[in-house]
Amino acid sequence: MRLPRWVPGALLLVAAATSSLALWWLYRQDEPEPLTGPPRSDYFLSDFDLVALDSGGKESFHVTGPYLSRHPYLGTIEIEQPRFALPDSREGTWLARADRAWVDAGGTELRLIGAVALDSPPEGGSGELAFRSERLDVFPRERKVQSDAVVTLTSRDSILRGRGLRADLDTRRFQLLDEVTGHYASPVSTPRR
Repeated sequence: MRLPRWVPGALLLVAAATSSLALWWLYRQDEPEPLTGPPRSDYFLSDFDLVALDSGGKESFHVTGPYLSRHPYLGTIEIEQPRFALPDSREGTWLARADRAWVDAGGTELRLIGAVALDSPPEGGSGELAFRSERLDVFPRERKVQSDAVVTLTSRDSILRGRGLRADLDTRRFQLLDEVTGHYASPVSTPRR
């Protein structure tokens, strides 16, 4: 059986095309990767003092710090060494500070990160509450705080430590979720005369 005359030519053409494609693949010049990185800030502020209002025009939180930058596409804000004042429903002000903070575009969530301190306003005889952690998430409209990190809570007569926190700033109710330890000081009694 004899092959048709066009078969060797077709095979030669396929071999030439395959070898050309292989050479092109081996020696092609790759396009350089486009330079990507974090986008430049939409704007930034230095040594600023900012009051954020809720949808009803009431103060949601007040923040000061040395540096603030806004993400151009997401509208989120990053703050270095923030100092927050968070009003509660009793007309008291909770004070918070951290190494840095992230605020969502609507101002409904604050993420305090690194050496976080949250202190309550003094309230009559109950004294102050002081929260310390490496991360706290604050929801100023709901006046709630939560964390999955280790949190230390200090009050006038106790020190509690646990992993995970859920707290309501208005009612001063809090819940440590796991690995809770506590130290309680007995009240000092005064002798009767």
